[in-house]
Amino acid sequence: MTDATLDFGLISLGSSAAGYSANCIDFEVEKEDLSNLSNAVLVIVANGAVSNAALALYSGAADNPTTKLGGGYPTITAMADGERIELELPLTCSRYLRVGGTGTGKVTAHIEMGGKSA
Repeated sequence: MTDATLDFGLISLGSSAAGYSANCIDFEVEKEDLSNLSNAVLVIVANGAVSNAALALYSGAADNPTTKLGGGYPTITAMADGERIELELPLTCSRYLRVGGTGTGKVTAHIEMGGKSA
């Protein structure tokens, strides 16, 4: 189940500089505690072949955040078209949140409620 307000949209991965999601989530408060979403995951889906994807969540006070939360996620060596992976959410973030990364290809990203799939 996804909700449109939790949909980051399409991300064209950058070869050297990060490419960012089309959408940004606005929590409308300066600091958001994501532990309230303890059963939520960040879902990444390949839109075509993807390689060497180094993805991260970015957060900040403006609607185009470029401050990486933590060290990012482990690099995804390869994903086939339609392949899906689920990643943990950080505990806290600033008002705005978006996904970005480097690599080759395109992915979509959204926050999904219900925890990791079996």
